[in-house]
Amino acid sequence: MNTLTSTIEQYWTRRASSYTDVVRKNLADGWDCKWADELISHFPKGKGLRVLDIGTGPGFYAIILAARGYDVTAIDCSDGMLEQARHNAGKLADSISFFKMDAQALEFEDNSFDVIVTRNLTWNLPDPTGAYAEWRRVLRRGGVMLNIDSNWYAYLFDDEKKQEKQADRANTVQAGFEDYESYDEGWLMENISRQLPMGRLARPHWDAVTLLDLGFSNVSADTSVSSRLWSREEMLNYASTPCFLIKAIK
Repeated sequence: MNTLTSTIEQYWTRRASSYTDVVRKNLADGWDCKWADELISHFPKGKGLRVLDIGTGPGFYAIILAARGYDVTAIDCSDGMLEQARHNAGKLADSISFFKMDAQALEFEDNSFDVIVTRNLTWNLPDPTGAYAEWRRVLRRGGVMLNIDSNWYAYLFDDEKKQEKQADRANTVQAGFEDYESYDEGWLMENISRQLPMGRLARPHWDAVTLLDLGFSNVSADTSVSSRLWSREEMLNYASTPCFLIKAIK
């Protein structure tokens, strides 16, 4: 494991408990149904689908999909996140297969899964192209990859986006909501992100082109998904960085 990868893993392990609070809020507020319905609407037809949740974090995707009867395998590079995911899953933990694993070097056989789901991960990868290639490898033919992500740290490389982010902070506080960007070690993730490729790329266009080049048969990007999946508090916090849903079929 190189130094950057190790730093990323340690960072997310330290932040695992705070992300658990977000998952619990989503589950308590009923947003799990909206997220699950969105994901499942893109799944291939058939029963007994095998789903791989890459970068499960505190387990949100794994929990909501296992609760709906899917055969879920969940991976993460962080011991802390996996510990939180197992705890958050409660009685469902025994029905989810958890593994510590690098999203860029999967330890599964070719054609193992019908669906891959991931959220807020690819921006954080040193080798996103290699990761996408690995994800295609483990998908069965006709399988679907669903990636929800955002241009989280593009403001480090774009002055206009930096001004928009500063406006988000002011608008969030003015509305009386919690400022999600006010947390310890925010400076560290900025330092890490300056060493990563995704903040400099035009996304999701880059993702779509890369996935087609890798051999996916059909690729689409939905840039309106935030309006369906985010609360008003999240919309204000992240107004300048709306999420997008990338769908790719093998």
